[in-house]
Amino acid sequence: MQIAFNIFFEALKESVSITLLVLLLMAVIESINISSSGILFKKLHGKPVAELALACLFGAIPGCAGGFVVVSLFTHRLLSFGALMGGMIATFGDEALFLAAQNPKQAIILTGILYLIGFVVGLIFLKIPEDKLIEADNHDFVLHEEHQHHHKEGGDHHWKARLSHFLHEHVWEHVIKQHAPTLFLYAFVTLLVLGIINHFVDLQSLMETHTWTMWLILLIAVAVGFLPVSGPHLIFVMLFLQGTLPFGILLANSIAQNGHAGIPLMAQSKRNFLVMKALCMGIGLAVGAATLLL
Repeated sequence: MQIAFNIFFEALKESVSITLLVLLLMAVIESINISSSGILFKKLHGKPVAELALACLFGAIPGCAGGFVVVSLFTHRLLSFGALMGGMIATFGDEALFLAAQNPKQAIILTGILYLIGFVVGLIFLKIPEDKLIEADNHDFVLHEEHQHHHKEGGDHHWKARLSHFLHEHVWEHVIKQHAPTLFLYAFVTLLVLGIINHFVDLQSLMETHTWTMWLILLIAVAVGFLPVSGPHLIFVMLFLQGTLPFGILLANSIAQNGHAGIPLMAQSKRNFLVMKALCMGIGLAVGAATLLL
């Protein structure tokens, strides 16, 4: 009974601490105004390599905000499929925030590697005719009037009014009300499960003794990457931070998954979503396997 209580209490304590740190990071990122991203990408239209570099940069923003921008611009035909692939490989959802909160150095290293892989992969797909891979769409990009109005009028408002708007609309309504319960739940459940596993199973010794276990976990990490959500992937981040999983498995999962960013793409075209996901998962599996063999 005492062991069960200790596992529960440790999971609860760590999940509260992690959630608070992640929420703080989300609030900081939320303060970065990306409402003009459409205009920025429009200025780069016709410069595919520059579009790709910027798409990877947006994808590398911790959380799902940058990924949403990349997908939205692709579905409105402002970005190529190569740029989409680069951005989707560079992003790994809210797990980036969890990793940054726990180990900023590892978060920077992983993000940098994902950016480079995304850029190289994007360059390759820039050479492939899009009609051989995806369904074409002819949407035109339109900035939301609310963002345009806020952007134009923002300079006329007192800083206190802008701060009040930011705290209420972005921090309270978005970060805290929408994300806090989910973040805490995923963190708590993940830590609780890991606490139980670590008590009964020495996963690291099992992988060292039976190498097939490591390859099975790699396949599971890539398969879980198919899910267009953030949260389930957290277990691979936590296992890596505990020193249980090798970096190659975390890298494979991070390449395969895109957080929530794939949801709007799935709504626009299931085929495009499946093509993007299949490619990300294949690349993740190949890179992860190569990393494990090094």
